[in-house]
Amino acid sequence: MLDLLWAVLMATPMLIHQMRLSIFSSLFIVLFALHGCSQNNYSLQIKRNSTQTDSTSNLPTESGIPTGLKKFSLPQLVEGVLQKREYLVRFPLKPSRLNYPIIFYFHGGKGTASGLFKNLREVHRLIDDNQFIGVFPQGFKKSWNLSLEPSKADDVVWVREIFEEISKLGFVDSTSVYAVGISNGSGLVNKLGKETEIFKGIAPIVSQQTVKMLKITPQRGISVFQVNGDNDPLIPLEGGLSKIPHKFVSAKRSAENWARHSNCATVPVSFKDNWGPYRTKVFIYDECESGRQVRYHVVQGSGHRSNFKGFPLHTVIWNFFKNSPGED
Repeated sequence: MLDLLWAVLMATPMLIHQMRLSIFSSLFIVLFALHGCSQNNYSLQIKRNSTQTDSTSNLPTESGIPTGLKKFSLPQLVEGVLQKREYLVRFPLKPSRLNYPIIFYFHGGKGTASGLFKNLREVHRLIDDNQFIGVFPQGFKKSWNLSLEPSKADDVVWVREIFEEISKLGFVDSTSVYAVGISNGSGLVNKLGKETEIFKGIAPIVSQQTVKMLKITPQRGISVFQVNGDNDPLIPLEGGLSKIPHKFVSAKRSAENWARHSNCATVPVSFKDNWGPYRTKVFIYDECESGRQVRYHVVQGSGHRSNFKGFPLHTVIWNFFKNSPGED
């Protein structure tokens, strides 16, 4: 009997050790499987159409939101040929929100999405301050099709498809979407505002509506932040045939048209402001339906430019969007 008891006592530490190993192995297998499921879900949600990732971050954060600049593509049939069309998305470097508004930025004619992105350091700071997610589409043949451009792509359809892709992400607010356009891109945001119901607000910079666009009734009212140079040599402030050669209405008439479709006051409030070294006349159509607002700005002596030497234009635009989002 003593010999049997002694044998059991000697074997007990080894049995305990084996039990610990077995439990540890089982936990490791479960954790590994859960990790694999999480990674697969992330891949399906975020990287389903990603073609390139920059060096800012190659992994999702704990919230599942990617960080930094990403490149995506959505093919489109243009004049019978399937074209690979790309767009950039800039996510906050340290995401801290459950969902984010979206702002589209459209470059000017002969420009690029990457070039516009690099020039908008102010926008980078706003994104990293967790204000919104920025989308920078690339125009086909470096242009946006308003009917006379080198591109014959249907940009309205393509932008709608980008919006639908982004709306599938769980951390974006697809009801708070805005657009900023410069020059030829400004023409596109006017067109998008008239022909889609996606955007709550637009900011056309150094361009107003063409005569053709003015005749279109938008699907809903939106807030508008329009900027024009008083001596713009490319798109005349008072309207007429431009060098492009689209025929434009005046900056005032374009703003009046937007104000009418949002049921704003018919007579604007006006005052003067300083945008960096530039004197600016501001015209505000207030008392609009559903808390919207339409305003246009005439910058004296700025020509056809979209930056005003230190004036935080894009911060002002973002604050305008936030304060005049309208109600669905």
